[in-house]
Amino acid sequence: MVDTVVEIPLSGQSLTFGPRGDLGTAEGLPPSLFLAGPENQLAGVAVHSLLGGDCLLSSPVVFSGPPGSGKTHLATGLVGIWRQRSGPRSAVYVPAVDFAHEWTDAIEAQATEEFHRRYRCCGLLVIDDIDVLASKQAVQQELLHTIDATESNGGRMVLTCTTSPAQVAGLLPALESRMVGGLVVPLALPGPDTRLAAVSRFARTRGIDLPREAAILLAEGLPGPLAGLWAAVLHLEMSARVGTGAISEGAVRNYLAEHCKPEPSLRDIAAATARQFSLRLADLRSPSRRHVVVVARDVAMYLARNLTDRSFEQIGRYFNGRDHSTVSHGCWKTAELLKSDATVRRAVDQLRRQLHARCGP
Repeated sequence: MVDTVVEIPLSGQSLTFGPRGDLGTAEGLPPSLFLAGPENQLAGVAVHSLLGGDCLLSSPVVFSGPPGSGKTHLATGLVGIWRQRSGPRSAVYVPAVDFAHEWTDAIEAQATEEFHRRYRCCGLLVIDDIDVLASKQAVQQELLHTIDATESNGGRMVLTCTTSPAQVAGLLPALESRMVGGLVVPLALPGPDTRLAAVSRFARTRGIDLPREAAILLAEGLPGPLAGLWAAVLHLEMSARVGTGAISEGAVRNYLAEHCKPEPSLRDIAAATARQFSLRLADLRSPSRRHVVVVARDVAMYLARNLTDRSFEQIGRYFNGRDHSTVSHGCWKTAELLKSDATVRRAVDQLRRQLHARCGP
């Protein structure tokens, strides 16, 4: 276990596995465990405060982070332990898209009171992926009332989104303010220490011999969400069981060589950056000089220069015919911002991990 990685139990009891060591979730971790490395230290504080009944905890709690950072895993784990403690109806989990559909159906069926009883009177309400509500102002108004009613009734509320509330385009100012006024917990894709800890735990769970050198190689070779590491351990386990029973460095190298995909394309980089900054891909390729667009465009060009072998001229042609000096200056500005702007630094770090996560089964 890496010392800087904390295991956050979500079940309130000792960790147990099925007879074959099945972990049971798409993210590669048991539903009773969340691994929080240095990049996600605040997650542990939020979980303990929620489950410990901290009366000073701001509401709602907002978990924000890119796909694969563990938002849904944390949220559903919290619902599971809440139900274990207080009964199956004490906590409710719902994807935001379902919340929107149910609200629309309730209005049409004149059943809003039943809807309110379900979502305003529970001890813990979790609404997942609120980004999808960005263009739905009526549903946002209902969500805002739900937040206030849940808190007034003594309940807790958890929301998840792919970026910070202030960066979700199309949110009502009142809803954005309410979310920002709560506890916003940024989640990042697992860093090196977390990936190494995950690989070691996966190997122990499966009962296989994984030398530390091989574990390090695998953790460094597969950045990004932990699901890729879980799939890799299962694959290497099958190969090892028909051989020596141990996973060698050579076996890991062969796996990485076989499953790694090509470097990200310029479009991949631009699209990921646009999503990170809640913009459209077309915005980054447009002549727009809006501040957020300029920063995002410069970040995309910086990543394109650092993650590919494309020249300044090739990068400039993709971004609507910008010349060599414009691209070079944009890269320089981003490099300077990385030294002083924590928000840009965090965005670039998350984008690097997403774009590096191009290996898979």
